[in-house]
Amino acid sequence: MANTNSSSKLWFVLQAAVWTICLVMVVLLFVKPEIGLHAFWDVLIPVAPALVALLPGVWRNICPTAAMSQLPRHFGISKKRKMSVGTHAWLVLLSVILLFAIIPLRHTYFDLNGPATGVFLIVSTLIAIVLASIYDGKSGWCASLCPVHQVEKLYGQKPIATVGNSHCSECSKCVTGCPDSTPSASPHLGGRVWARRAATFGLIGAFPGYVWGWFQIQDYATLSAGLENIVNTYTIPIVGGAATLALYALLISSVSLQKRKIIDRFFAAAAISCYYWYRIPWLFGFSQFEGNGMLVDLSDTISPTVMTVVPYVTTAFWVWWIALKRNGLRSWMTRPPDAQTTPAPTGITISA
Repeated sequence: MANTNSSSKLWFVLQAAVWTICLVMVVLLFVKPEIGLHAFWDVLIPVAPALVALLPGVWRNICPTAAMSQLPRHFGISKKRKMSVGTHAWLVLLSVILLFAIIPLRHTYFDLNGPATGVFLIVSTLIAIVLASIYDGKSGWCASLCPVHQVEKLYGQKPIATVGNSHCSECSKCVTGCPDSTPSASPHLGGRVWARRAATFGLIGAFPGYVWGWFQIQDYATLSAGLENIVNTYTIPIVGGAATLALYALLISSVSLQKRKIIDRFFAAAAISCYYWYRIPWLFGFSQFEGNGMLVDLSDTISPTVMTVVPYVTTAFWVWWIALKRNGLRSWMTRPPDAQTTPAPTGITISA
């Protein structure tokens, strides 16, 4: 019991630390926008895909929006309504639509406007809290409407370790197919309602091309770029996403479910590989667009040859980790017990 209490305290400390850091970021987005934008978009966000792919359970435990969304449950003010399978499926589809809608706006709005990003984060958190005050457990936000959740399931199919669930002390079966405690969770998890199947098909197939397309566009220098530039920021990602979606549809059209899972993993590896192929060089001043996504300019310090090699190394790693590495059938978190049973451990377990 001492070990369990110690682990719970550790998660609480980590959550408080991350929450404090994010609060500082939000404040900076309003009072020192340039610093806040770099801290959020060029420090926190580039780390997130790797954390989601390697330790999705840790991310789920420390995500500040997730922690805030669970306050109504912890304070006993949530109505704890059971979400129907159909409602859940439509919220998942909406989450994917929101993801595709939000990403291009970074170029013309969010990457350039600190208060806009700050308001976006605050509104997202408030929506998460409202949904959690109505629906049971994580069904309202973390396992449905959160735009990042389907990406969590896409990238996080082979976690390094299974960790304790810091938010759920007992399982209320809030969703069909809990992503936290199902081994090798994937976007297919949760039933075969049409809306969910559409969300899964669209995300897996379109995401690699959509990510590639996003990196073919520069940030616009002013927010008065106009409707034409906003349309342009969507055009290339949509074309890229449509191309990989068509390829995905062709590849899965006549294969078994088992082979489809293999194809799914290669598309997941392609998406995260494409992200880091561009993102790491951009962070250090090696963008085809001057200053785009740059954290610090090291273009005069690091050899261009070295930076040319880095994307190949990261791509090889992600293809191996997500697509080729044997699956250890780990879940993101240990499954909390049902009511009236013994509490589950909250530490970290690395299984075979």
